[in-house]
Amino acid sequence: MNPVFGFLLAVLAGGLNGSFALPMKRTTRWAWENTWLVYSIVGMVVVNWVVASQTVPGLAAIYARAGPGVLAMVLVFGSVWGIANLLFGLGIDLVGISLTFPICIGLSTALGSLIPMARRPEVFSTPAGMATTLGVAVILAGVLVCAVAGIQKDAQEAQAAANPGAATASRRRLARGLVVVVLAGLFDPMLNFAFVFGDRIKEEAVSLGASGGAEADAIWTLALLGSFLVNAAYCGFLLWRNATWPRYWQKAAFGHWWLAALMGLIWMLSITLYGRGAAMMGKMGGSIGWAVFYGCIILSSSLWGILSGEWRGGQGRPLRTMAAGLGVLLAAVIILGYANALPAE
Repeated sequence: MNPVFGFLLAVLAGGLNGSFALPMKRTTRWAWENTWLVYSIVGMVVVNWVVASQTVPGLAAIYARAGPGVLAMVLVFGSVWGIANLLFGLGIDLVGISLTFPICIGLSTALGSLIPMARRPEVFSTPAGMATTLGVAVILAGVLVCAVAGIQKDAQEAQAAANPGAATASRRRLARGLVVVVLAGLFDPMLNFAFVFGDRIKEEAVSLGASGGAEADAIWTLALLGSFLVNAAYCGFLLWRNATWPRYWQKAAFGHWWLAALMGLIWMLSITLYGRGAAMMGKMGGSIGWAVFYGCIILSSSLWGILSGEWRGGQGRPLRTMAAGLGVLLAAVIILGYANALPAE
């Protein structure tokens, strides 16, 4: 058990997760569904199972000993999270990285951190519990400020638009995107619930030789299998409906395979590091670790959104508001780091 190192792993995992979608900006010759399907295959199946096969001995025996009830619960949580993952990807397509990440992940942080703590209500009255609750509240405040920045940016772009029809379409796209992103945020904590409520799987993995936080890998293989099935089904439907299958074979888009695969590799690496970090943080790891992980996702993704040019149309006041929101989020991560050092008993 090393809470400080676990905290640092959660920070690193959040930075990686906030960066995984960047290669999508370069897959311009593919439709969204082309990129998302390859990312899902690589991240949720290939890298996921390769990692687990190397770090967790006897996966089949672990699942047999854990029992069908726990396996079904983890699979269901993973499948519902798959819906969130789909909505999240659509949100990026509709409103961009810098607005999708803060809103979706902020909601997920609150639910994913506080609901596991509710399993032991007495934790809320401990120093760590009170500091964690405060940190989550500050994250939500930061998310609200980031959302306001997005609305200001859209209003500024609409005012500058010479075509009123284009401005109206932009507002409708923003409204549709915000609905999608909020729904994604409500479903997104399901992945953490799979981690928190899959204790029996982790216990069996440790008893069979998994160590150093690797026991979480036995959960990811099952939870992300459910997620993959949901993502693959929807992407397959879009590929058929939009007739975008042939884009996979375009010579000019050959490099897109590597970019989409890189997305899956970065994303799964972040999930693996989060599992190890949360395990090292002790009893509060599923709450503090999740909040730190997602707080850093919001920070890194928002910075990438600004650096990649998503805010060129929102200079001045919107950008200042966004910077203020990022400052609030950074304060939240500091509070959560302090909570990690406090007793949870």
